[in-house]
Amino acid sequence: MSTRRTVAALISAAAVAVAGLTAAAGAAQAAPGCKIDYSITNQWSPGFGANVNITNLGDPISSWKVEWTFGAGQTVTQLWNGSVTSSGSKVTVTNASWNGSLGKNASTSFGFNGTWSGSNPVPTSFSLNGTTCTGVVTTPTSTPTPTQTPTPTVTPTVTPTPTPTPTPTPTPTTASSFYVDTKTQAYAAWQSATGTNKDLLAKIALNPASYWVGNWADASHAQQEVADYTSRAQAAGKTGIITVYAIPGRDCGSYSGGGVSTSEYAQWIDTIARGIKGNPYVILEPDALAQLGDCSGQGDRVGFLQYAAKSLTLAGGRVFIDAGHSSWLSVDTAVNRLNQVGFQYAVGFALNTSNYQTTEASKSYGQQISQRLGGKKFVIDTSRNGNGSNGEWCNPRGRALGERSTVVNDGSGLEALLWVKLPGESDGTCNGGPAAGQWYNDIALELARNAKW
Repeated sequence: MSTRRTVAALISAAAVAVAGLTAAAGAAQAAPGCKIDYSITNQWSPGFGANVNITNLGDPISSWKVEWTFGAGQTVTQLWNGSVTSSGSKVTVTNASWNGSLGKNASTSFGFNGTWSGSNPVPTSFSLNGTTCTGVVTTPTSTPTPTQTPTPTVTPTVTPTPTPTPTPTPTPTTASSFYVDTKTQAYAAWQSATGTNKDLLAKIALNPASYWVGNWADASHAQQEVADYTSRAQAAGKTGIITVYAIPGRDCGSYSGGGVSTSEYAQWIDTIARGIKGNPYVILEPDALAQLGDCSGQGDRVGFLQYAAKSLTLAGGRVFIDAGHSSWLSVDTAVNRLNQVGFQYAVGFALNTSNYQTTEASKSYGQQISQRLGGKKFVIDTSRNGNGSNGEWCNPRGRALGERSTVVNDGSGLEALLWVKLPGESDGTCNGGPAAGQWYNDIALELARNAKW
């Protein structure tokens, strides 16, 4: 009897064990999965840019780790919106401080530049937090630009489907349709002036110029400012121009130092984006790319710019990423840094913001960059470049207003001449000027007096 009871017990235990294994197998099948969209956004010899979009198909997660293996010796050289480590051909990317939380069916993305040689096959297997993705890995590739080496034909073992198309960017405005803001310091100075000074200040006050989003300490107030400005422009049937200037580590602590903290930037951008009415031009973060890595406190600057371009574009903005000027970055460096951010959302790039390089020099420089980027559009700040540069940047004397804001349609890649800097507002406490952004009447009159129109 005891033997039969022992055998029965063993059988019962075995059944329980089998049931447990079955349950475990079921649990493994139900483990969180993911869907990956891996897109080659740009390719040249011997480099390429790619974007990886992650969709969490499982339970909410507070952090993520994505892994894959390259099949042809490719390497990641730069990455944004995350942190990367590599071991041989295996790549591991973890979230940045601000994009780790993903709810069920929520998505985020990161991008990178890499190198390849001979061929550039697309990885076909990815994992999220150690679990192999259960969704389809999609592998769309972009068409190479005329100056790039053609992209090799890729035949992945997964079924390719196209990456979702972002919201289309607004079309360019027409000439003479930019908005003249009547709430500027220049407008107030013109109204209160008399005689010759009034005529001179009219040249500044009555030309369309950018509105700078400068109240970075209070995002809700900045949103109200943006809503007020863009609503007035829309009501007038005109196109506004906005300059977003709040990047962490802004101006490396110089005269315009500051910006929001790294933990608040994404939310700050989303807040001001909700204030946008219509389709204004947006100049994104002057000097941010030109000063990339020059000082501490920048955080994931490339990731911040990429996030801002997306948020502001989806809100209706026509975004141009600031890329310094022709006497600052080499063409190679400018192209490399703009490629890091990418143009999935941004229309193009901006040059000469608040600087004095001539339109001719800026246009030549911009065309070289544009050609390397597959014909991306660019805009030039002509607010104070009428006499070119004397080598100084902070309230230099003897300068002049440049060409007035207008759209350009000459097939060169140049989309518009814009007054991004507000002429007459100080660069900082140098050359006799007041604090950055304050009205400097002597400089304003000098700029207008020296204008060639």
